[in-house]
Formats: sequence, structure tokens, C-alpha cells
Amino acid sequence: MTSISARAGFCLLAIFTSAAAPAPTAHRFRIVIQDLAFGAAPAGIRVGDTVEWDNQDILVHSVTAQDQSFDADVKPGAKVSFTMHRAGVIRYLCKYHPGMQGILNVGE
Repeated sequence: MTSISARAGFCLLAIFTSAAAPAPTAHRFRIVIQDLAFGAAPAGIRVGDTVEWDNQDILVHSVTAQDQSFDADVKPGAKVSFTMHRAGVIRYLCKYHPGMQGILNVGE
């Protein structure tokens, strides 16, 4: 037989465990690089989400944040991804083709 205090403790543990909010789910977003241009930035990017750039162009490009939060070269047919660690507007460009520019709006 189980004592009343043991059953009460188990019930309290179950209540506090089930009442905890689930951890936020991180999402993955994709931006295509093609014809010397970055595709449109997806809406809804939040801190903790990952953004992937997929170079479908025939040239090497870079994904270089102006605030220096990320920087990588992306060969033709390759992909690169970065997790967003802060909220705000992040402007980025291709250092090889400075006319290629993009903006990420990262929410909290």
C-alpha cells in the first residue's frame, strides 16, 4: 500500500511537470542564390532559427553580414547555414559581388 503523502507528492510532481511550457521549436529557413541575386528573405525568422543559403548559381558567392555576425563563401551547388543569435535587422551582401544584398529581420 502507498502512503497518502507519497501519493500526494507524486501528484504534485505530475502537476508541475505537465504545467511546464514546451521549449520553443527552432526552424530552418532557406534563401536561394541564383542569377547574381539573393532570393527573398523569409518572414518569421526568430532568434534560435537557422537560415540556409543555397547557391544555385554558377559563381562562388559569399554570405557576409555587415555586422560581422556571419561570413562564409558558398561554392556553386553548395549550401551554408547560420543560426541567428540576436534579434534585429541584419544586412548582408556578397563580398565578391557587392550589388548582391539582402536583409534579415530576426524577431525575439
